[in-house]
Amino acid sequence: MTSQGFRFIHASDFRLEAPVDGLMESPDRLGDAILDAPRVAAERVFTAALKEKVDFVVLTGDLLSPRDTGPRGLLFLIEQFARLEAERIPIYWASGRSDSPDAIPSAFRFPENVHIFPVGTIEEVFYNRDGSTLARILGTSWGKSAVAPRGAVDPVEGADDLYTIGAFNGRLPTEALKDVGVRYWALGGARLRETVSRNPSLAVYAGSTLARNFSEPGDFGATLVEVGESGRTTATLLRTSPLRWSTETLVIREDETEEEALAEARSRVKAIQEKEREDAAFAGRSTEGDIRLVSFRIEADQAVLPALRYGATTQTIIRDLRTDFTKSYPIVYVVDFEPVLADNMPEEMYERQTILGDYLRMVRYYRENPKERIDIEQFMPEEMREWGERERLKSEIATRRATEGDAADLGELTTRLAALDAKQYAPETSTLYDLTTFDLNARDDESSGSVSLRTPDKENQRREALLEAAALGADLLAENDSPVALLEGAVAKGLTKKNRVVAAELRNMQKNLDGKEIGS
Repeated sequence: MTSQGFRFIHASDFRLEAPVDGLMESPDRLGDAILDAPRVAAERVFTAALKEKVDFVVLTGDLLSPRDTGPRGLLFLIEQFARLEAERIPIYWASGRSDSPDAIPSAFRFPENVHIFPVGTIEEVFYNRDGSTLARILGTSWGKSAVAPRGAVDPVEGADDLYTIGAFNGRLPTEALKDVGVRYWALGGARLRETVSRNPSLAVYAGSTLARNFSEPGDFGATLVEVGESGRTTATLLRTSPLRWSTETLVIREDETEEEALAEARSRVKAIQEKEREDAAFAGRSTEGDIRLVSFRIEADQAVLPALRYGATTQTIIRDLRTDFTKSYPIVYVVDFEPVLADNMPEEMYERQTILGDYLRMVRYYRENPKERIDIEQFMPEEMREWGERERLKSEIATRRATEGDAADLGELTTRLAALDAKQYAPETSTLYDLTTFDLNARDDESSGSVSLRTPDKENQRREALLEAAALGADLLAENDSPVALLEGAVAKGLTKKNRVVAAELRNMQKNLDGKEIGS
């Protein structure tokens, strides 16, 4: 119980070293904003602390990796800490694995208002205001001797009625959440904001301050915690991420022209931009620096899909939308305008006794058997084939050592592996191999130095590749209609009838396919 109310901000997971990873390329005119987004998001935490006039700030780790950010990252943090020191706002920092005190060079000195909890033990500090002690903060930092809170902490004389805050990075043990002595658990180490307990204590993972890709939709930021005189606690999200990601669905009818499709897309983007402004005004914040990144998934009839996939319509719409909605804040940037491929072709196409039917049945087989290896190594460059052999040898050696122990005869295997290890591989070879093999049975071996995709990513990549393969096969192997005929039919129906470049593009594509020019 506390006799005076107070307020603090809880934040974590700045990850200043981690760039935005949801874009294939840096957008024109937005490159600097995208690169600076991690620092902008972190800076907004400290700006909010000053604006809200909080009593103190609790940071629960993974703010940065000193090795990866270099001096620039630490100097940035020191600058932000100093802003709060000028207003006498203390900072209590329970570090995570990446920003452990062990990893911070001793040459960097933080301002006096920063208290970093020690490694290997739980420390208790007190917050005082106007001569009264209002709260105690229990915390520990990660390091070589990391300690997780387990159950109740030792009582402190004279502090029985103090509001207690636990600061920790990582997955909190269940028994710790049952400790009635801790009223608020400030947790870090999770990218997504999550409230994991409300009773007897409020336990919140603050989540990352920045949304970095389309798998992180919604608002990201810090948590404003308000404690009333009775001890009642409320936690409110303060948005700090300058980036917001969303996927929108747009339906294009078969009889729509390019101009009508563009007008409909423009109307949707305008509505998104206006909603961003309304939300910002309601929250009392500026939209300066905010960027909404939108991926359109286009649902269209089969008749117009080829024109959207291969014609110039899609790029024309994207270019016009980017021109119209990137001139003022909040910026709405259309990342892509991608037709949605059907999960299955019409059943009658699978039943045909043709090359196309054989092909579609093979694709469906691999979709229905995700663990079945797709063997296309014979079509790969020699370097990638050697990398694949290297990975299989490592797996076989590890398996035989585990099952046969010292009795395993590995002489020939280790000799072949040593020869392959001695070769120089391009840095991207491992990732390209993963993307082209889609081998879900392959083991991920971080010690090998390979950049392997995690299994869920492999599954998604494999599924998307097979959908694309089925659609492309249907386009190229159709018995009665060439790709050009399909596309020109879509043009004739009006989707791209105003675009004079399309016909030439289609003829060039067909010429590349069959080695001869078709009539104009």
